[in-house]
Amino acid sequence: MINIPVITKRELGAYFLSPIAYIVLTAFALMHGILFSLQVGPSMDLQAASRYALALPIYLLALAAPALTMRLFSEEIRSGTIETLMTAPVTETEVVLGKFLGALIFSAVMFTPIMAEIVFLRLLGPWDVGPVLSGFLGLFLLTAQILAIGLLCSALSRMQIASAIINFAILIGLYFLWILGRGQTAAWARLLRYAAPPWHYLSFTRGVVDTRDLAYYVVSTGALLFLSVRALQLRKWR
Repeated sequence: MINIPVITKRELGAYFLSPIAYIVLTAFALMHGILFSLQVGPSMDLQAASRYALALPIYLLALAAPALTMRLFSEEIRSGTIETLMTAPVTETEVVLGKFLGALIFSAVMFTPIMAEIVFLRLLGPWDVGPVLSGFLGLFLLTAQILAIGLLCSALSRMQIASAIINFAILIGLYFLWILGRGQTAAWARLLRYAAPPWHYLSFTRGVVDTRDLAYYVVSTGALLFLSVRALQLRKWR
């Protein structure tokens, strides 16, 4: 596992040299800021405003994550550099974890505007900071899961645009499960809600840290990373 920091540093360097990454950073900050300013006003409760600031990434990540993850493996597969990487003294697990951590750290930079908005709201008056802390924990877990989905899509595709489209379609499908199950009490609706990432994340924004939500994100993210490792191993032996 000693090679993971090296690969992570390599991926971060690639992100900060990529114009697409800066476009995503700028677009995310602008869209979040505009949507936040349109909904938050003098009459809005500060606690509700902080929840709204943390809820917006649910939708924005569906657009940002495919753009951030599409190149992770697809570009290397297309250019042929994946063979060089795979013949280096690194394991598939180290490659997957290194690229995943690079994307996760870069995404944390993307959330800087949200932190600034939360600090601004805190300066306006006192409110319970507990739901905000749990909200950021949920945001970290949600982002990790979504990036893991994108990583797997990239490992299975030779073309970046195909990886992004597949990733976006999967995320929309998962979000649609949340919409279908919302407001229903039947067993099928509960099952649909449990499979949908936003349903678990909203619990964190309300200050509820449930072990079932933690298990959902940790297990699903771990399973997706495992599948990415297996995809690389299968490609190596073709």
